[in-house]
Amino acid sequence: MRFTALLLATVWALGCSLAVPCPKPLRWYFASEVLHTVLTQPFLFWYGETSSAYALAYYVTKILLLAAALVLAVSQTARRRWPLIAGAIVAGIVAGRAATGMPHPFHVYSVFSIFEGWVLADAGTILIFSAAYLSDKIMRRIALTLSLLWLALAWFRMGFTLSLPSETWLKLNEVLPTLFVCAALGWSGLKLTESRSQCRG
Repeated sequence: MRFTALLLATVWALGCSLAVPCPKPLRWYFASEVLHTVLTQPFLFWYGETSSAYALAYYVTKILLLAAALVLAVSQTARRRWPLIAGAIVAGIVAGRAATGMPHPFHVYSVFSIFEGWVLADAGTILIFSAAYLSDKIMRRIALTLSLLWLALAWFRMGFTLSLPSETWLKLNEVLPTLFVCAALGWSGLKLTESRSQCRG
């Protein structure tokens, strides 16, 4: 069920971005979401979350996804430096607080969670401050949606790692990230279809 929902949402967003004029970094981000879903969810279903196959697929595709998110965020700054500075400050504070609260020595998963949260907080902060300056109304709404998605995922990833092995957080991890991604990408796809309708009109 989770795989189907993620696959539909990611393919929908990518398809909509290919059907209308939009920034290339946005298409690359949606494509990386599709890649991450296709290459990780089958391993998760067949081998489980603790398998080496799933871990390898997750780390490799997640790094590509995080890179695509950061490139998209930076591409929308229009050469303004202050969103980059704000993003670095917020991400540093978030990652630093999370690192001090985690048990030592760090596990590989904990280190990657800090890195993932740092990149998502950085990209989300950069994009949320840059969105107001975008001239295209549709792209502005998409940028705001994605920035809120990344900030929510950063918050959840840090909270989840700090709270392990809480049964409540383990159950939330099966639902909330998928819900966040499907809602944001589904909404972004709808906004892109609006842009296509306006062009036809």
